[in-house]
Amino acid sequence: MKTRRKTLAELPTKEISGSKRDGQRGAALVVALMVLVLLMGFVALAISKTSTETIITNNDISESQTYAASEAALENTTRDFADLFETKLVPSDQDVSNVKLGVPAGFADYSFLNDITKTNASRSIVMTGGNYGGLTAIRDSWEIRTFATNMATDVKVEVKRRFYSDRIPIFQFGAFFEDDLELNRPPLFSFGGRIHSNGNLFITASSRYGIYLNSKVTAAGEIVNDIWKPGTALLAGEDDKGKVFVNDASSNSQELLTGQASVKCVGGSGPNVFASNPNLPPCSKNPDWNTQKAKFQGNLESNVAPLNLPLAKLNLDMVNLFKRGKNVGDLANIGGTVSAVTSATQDQLVTTKERFANKAGLRVSLSDSQKKLPGCASVVVGQPCGVRLDGALGTSIGYKPLPMTDAYQATSLNATRMAVSGREIWIKIETVSFGISDTAPQTKDITQDILSLGITERAPISADLAISGYSANADSRSIIKLQRFAMPGPNIPDSGTTSYTTNYSLNGISQNLVVRYKDVTSNPTSGCLTMIPVCTPQDVFASPYPNAKAGSNATSANEDAAHLKWADIKGSGYKFAIVPFPINLYDAREGRPNDVVSEANSAFGTTNVPAAGVMSLVDIDVANLRRFLNGDFNGTLPTTTPFAVAKGSSLRNTDVPEVAGWVLSFSDRRGDYDFDGEYDMEDIFPDGVLQFNEDINQNGILDTDYLNEAPQYSQAIPRGQAATADHSYYRRGVRLINGSVVPGKYDTAVPENTKGFTVASENGAYVKGNYNATGAGISTTSAPTAPENYIPNNTANHIPAAVTGDAVTILSNSWTDANSFVSPFSSAGRKASDTIVRFAMIAGDPVTGSNSISYQPSNFGQLNLGIHNFKKLLESWSGARLNYSGSLINLFNSRNSNGFTKCCNMVYVPPTRDWTFDTTFLDANRLPPGTPYIYSISFTGFERATD
Repeated sequence: MKTRRKTLAELPTKEISGSKRDGQRGAALVVALMVLVLLMGFVALAISKTSTETIITNNDISESQTYAASEAALENTTRDFADLFETKLVPSDQDVSNVKLGVPAGFADYSFLNDITKTNASRSIVMTGGNYGGLTAIRDSWEIRTFATNMATDVKVEVKRRFYSDRIPIFQFGAFFEDDLELNRPPLFSFGGRIHSNGNLFITASSRYGIYLNSKVTAAGEIVNDIWKPGTALLAGEDDKGKVFVNDASSNSQELLTGQASVKCVGGSGPNVFASNPNLPPCSKNPDWNTQKAKFQGNLESNVAPLNLPLAKLNLDMVNLFKRGKNVGDLANIGGTVSAVTSATQDQLVTTKERFANKAGLRVSLSDSQKKLPGCASVVVGQPCGVRLDGALGTSIGYKPLPMTDAYQATSLNATRMAVSGREIWIKIETVSFGISDTAPQTKDITQDILSLGITERAPISADLAISGYSANADSRSIIKLQRFAMPGPNIPDSGTTSYTTNYSLNGISQNLVVRYKDVTSNPTSGCLTMIPVCTPQDVFASPYPNAKAGSNATSANEDAAHLKWADIKGSGYKFAIVPFPINLYDAREGRPNDVVSEANSAFGTTNVPAAGVMSLVDIDVANLRRFLNGDFNGTLPTTTPFAVAKGSSLRNTDVPEVAGWVLSFSDRRGDYDFDGEYDMEDIFPDGVLQFNEDINQNGILDTDYLNEAPQYSQAIPRGQAATADHSYYRRGVRLINGSVVPGKYDTAVPENTKGFTVASENGAYVKGNYNATGAGISTTSAPTAPENYIPNNTANHIPAAVTGDAVTILSNSWTDANSFVSPFSSAGRKASDTIVRFAMIAGDPVTGSNSISYQPSNFGQLNLGIHNFKKLLESWSGARLNYSGSLINLFNSRNSNGFTKCCNMVYVPPTRDWTFDTTFLDANRLPPGTPYIYSISFTGFERATD
């Protein structure tokens, strides 16, 4: 049997001896070495594993740090783009490139690459949620991608973020007020379009008519419906019965009863929410408001966030939209001193871009000196920069337009009737463009070119009136009109023995002419003065106004030398010498501080008017402007003007820049002594004491300059003289005539090619007769005429239009300037007729007072009479209808047409208001050019890129 050998461990100790022990020692050494090798392997493996984990850990740290750097770069680029958006509004490619170069601070060991991409073309969207929910916006979509690289480890990380820049056009609101919006006890008021106030909303309805608002209504402040803003109590049974209806989300009409608004001013309890404004009545929060407003399903909201235009974000008064710009090369009132604008005092870029005067189109400016024209502050004497209108004309004064190349010659300006000692008369007409990368408007002087078309309203040539040498088309092309030969309307009363006008029925129309001499036996070229006493003086030409600074040139002799026209009136055979005269009207709202007829009649009688209400106008013939912009005069304008010489050819319509149409901006600062674009006569409740609602510019001073800028309310002027001679005061305005069809075109095939027309005036703007409409399918129900029933509709002449200015006054189709002088104290003598206007409107208004102020300018005290009287009126509209389709925007308080609203004796009687919101403004392709936008930028969260 085979036996098993014992292991070393099994041998008894005694068997181990001699050489066997040496062998055992060697085996032990081998085992020990083997164990050591194993241990070394384990150690090496452990060390290797530790190194790998260390590398991995280090990599994780580097990646995290690089991710943080990339995130920092993203936030830095986001911030820079947001800042750019606030300062540039619409960034250029170069602006975006500059933002891309930005790097975050504190990451010196990293390199960065930023990319900003516009991911979609501009598109119209309806915004959802938040303050802007339901508003239409023009949206640009963007993406920011940032790449960060750790230069030590070469670790790279990319993150990205999407964001939107939205432009919300102001004209998509039916009504938008920068301050308190008032709508108290109007006749039937039914209006569509969203309504918003950045202040409070005071709204009460007549129980006989009601208020019907068909879209969302919001206020940044409170909604008040149990008291009027001055603290006036509601009339029992009249405006305390609710009758305010707002549509809910399903377009069902819901009623807001009296006392159900966001605050209670009658019977309320709790803290006064208006404690910070002592001029508002005390009111407290309505504890039931959340319950009451629920029925409107979000369509009636108070205390929403303000919707701010860019100038408001800069804490600038919105009137700056209409004021002249402050660019290097201009003079401006800076800190109370008229001085040259420097790079340190020029407008901020946002202000520059927002001003209407810098929008693409045409700019018309008038001033008392050449240096006060835009861009003429440092012009060298003798160099062209605008045109002097009272320059020498032989032995007389007055600008003679250049002849056109087809032999058309316009009448010279009779500047003797405009001359004021110590002042000159200058005008500048410019083309304006403002590229996306520009920091100032780019302009070209085309004054002489445009004036060659004429500066005079064409004489009413007919079978009853012929003028020697007056061609068949003389003055028929005038766009900018400073004078006229005749004033339609009844005979203007004389003052004593002085005859300022003579009235004739010419071809069945009553016309007032200025006849300087009658019984002329021949037609001398040197004037009638050489024939005295053969010529019988008919008109005594006095200095423009008492206390006005009549210049040495303002004399009969100088007028006779160049401006007499030999007239055959009603077959007399050239026996009359007539002259053209300035365009003036009497504005009853501006002329007196109250509506008391007996007081005015007693003070001024039947032959005088208050000087304060005499407005010197520049008429813009919209039809002739349309002809020019359509190219009708191409090839016929002068070739010798500075513009034509520089260009090498005459002015053409295509030389006028446009962006979706043209903006015509207007500023007449003749008589603006301190050159600030504001009429210095704030004492509209005349007692020499500053009331809070007289301080329109919020400087704490009752601004009155009776020496230079403003006449006293008591100052009287003969009516005929006021109608036929200019004055020295800052009483200026622009009027739009012949505007039933305005410049532009609606491209039905390619809507993006549509061109519109906007007028923006630093002065008051007057609109005479139908404007941008030739008719309307008048509603036979209580609902307003729908915007699609205005004529034309969706055809080439359905133009997106806006009329904006310090104030906007509608003059009916029946208006005559003569009536305003014949019947200054009774609106019954200024009878309106049905009139149709279609345009978006931005204008100022007066400030409602409080019951603590005793002065009562009208039957309604110191109410500004609310949104339903926002458009100014000067006629008795009783029985007449005013059709209006557009958007009503109030952004500031009027600086020039600042007479307080008065009704209803001297100034106006309201019309039948057929008003509606123009829903075409909800289409981004149907907005008037120069439309102001509310800008909003919204960012999404960021994400790490995986591609």
